[in-house]
Amino acid sequence: MMNIKVSSNTGLILMVIFIVLVAIFGPLLTIWALNTLFPVLAIPFALETWAAVILLGIFIRGDGIKFGDKK
Repeated sequence: MMNIKVSSNTGLILMVIFIVLVAIFGPLLTIWALNTLFPVLAIPFALETWAAVILLGIFIRGDGIKFGDKK
C-alpha cells in the first residue's frame, strides 16, 4: 500500500477551485431549476441573469450592507 502525503497547499488550491466552480455554476443551476419548474418564466442564460441571481442570493441571505451595530 502506498502512502501519499498531500500537502496543505494542494488542499487549499482544491478548495479555491471548488469555491470558484460553485460561484460560477451555482447561479446557472438556479436559473435552470427555475426554468424547469416554471417553464412560463423562460429565463435566458445570460450574464445579466447570472448576475441577477447572485444579487438575489445576497439579498435573501442578508449578506449585503449592514446597518447599525447589530450582532
